[in-house]
Amino acid sequence: MSASKFAQILSVALVLSVAAASRVQAAAPASQTDAEGPHLAEPRSSSSASLEPIPADDPDDATSQKSSLADNRAAVMQAFVKSKTAKVESDYTNIIDLCRAGIEGGLTPKTEIYAGRLMAWALNRRGEMRARDGRDALALKDFDAAVGLDPTLWRAVHNRGVSYATLGKYKQAIADFDRTIQMKKNYPNAYFNRGELLYEMGEFPAAIENYNQAIRLAPGDSAALNSRGHAQYRMRHYREAIADYTESIRLQPDNAAAYTNRGDAYADLRQWGQAAEDYRAAIRRNAKLGRAYQSAAWLMATCPDRQFRNSRLAVPTAERAIELDGENDFRYLATLAAAQASAGNFDEAQKVQARVLKLAPKADLARNERRLKLYQQHIPFREAPAAPQQDDVRQARRNPGPANGVTARQ
Repeated sequence: MSASKFAQILSVALVLSVAAASRVQAAAPASQTDAEGPHLAEPRSSSSASLEPIPADDPDDATSQKSSLADNRAAVMQAFVKSKTAKVESDYTNIIDLCRAGIEGGLTPKTEIYAGRLMAWALNRRGEMRARDGRDALALKDFDAAVGLDPTLWRAVHNRGVSYATLGKYKQAIADFDRTIQMKKNYPNAYFNRGELLYEMGEFPAAIENYNQAIRLAPGDSAALNSRGHAQYRMRHYREAIADYTESIRLQPDNAAAYTNRGDAYADLRQWGQAAEDYRAAIRRNAKLGRAYQSAAWLMATCPDRQFRNSRLAVPTAERAIELDGENDFRYLATLAAAQASAGNFDEAQKVQARVLKLAPKADLARNERRLKLYQQHIPFREAPAAPQQDDVRQARRNPGPANGVTARQ
């Protein structure tokens, strides 16, 4: 079955579930969403030359070693000229080499300071290109060298923080974002990126404070609203999370992940109809978003309100999620096992759930062991009718966090 045909069938099934439920009183809400994980924002750097033209030397400086100084100064002048048209990595490397040659050959103090600043600019620009290509270690070296040459170059400090974050060095990254904010307090990306790392470290209130600042400075930033929604969600502030996801959707109507995120929050409030509608909207917008299928399958397999269950379709929907995103996430397998059990395929459910136990982290073992015991007794798993006090039934939804990786907003 083609992806588009499958998405169409699933959308119809969810529509029917919503329509059927409209005739009865919906049960209370609850089931863990897990949004797209935090992502540091994409590079936004200037392509123009960074510095004013090379300054004139003081007359006294120009008299000694006049010929040598003139040659070295000419190299710096050539680097400046190239900076006005530089576009590719080799252009920036050439500027760096020219500035280095001038500095090492000897310059007047004023020209040496200028050459250092121009070299720092070129190192930062080359680092940005390397970061975009995924060469993070090399990019970090360039940003670090740029900051060493020109500590006032706030963009290089911020970019170094992004590279530290991408390499998993969160402490150093946050220190650079702190420093960036001291130098450029109205730069929203620094707050956003610091918020993303605080989120991944589990410091949700502090993350929200940073997202607040990012949104204040850039009210139309859909990603910041989405991320603040994640943090609100993790604090179980589901209505606040829904408000953020809704505004994110308003700003970016085709964001399928935001619909899935909001659907998960609705499910945790036991508002099954709204959750089903959002999963349908997500799949309609992106028929290859695995997490939307996973969330929809979990709802159809485990919902305590039979009006929203569809055991026949839950299994292929869970399989489609795995087909799209792979089976390394134990939650996807747990969803498939729940769907198999809901469809009465308990032998298959037990086999899949046994694989879940091999992949699940220690914190998730107990709840998945309980589910395996249910399947061994030929009992399907169902969500609790009321919102749970503990995260016992929430693990099937994808946890937004470090597992989803870090990308750069510079």
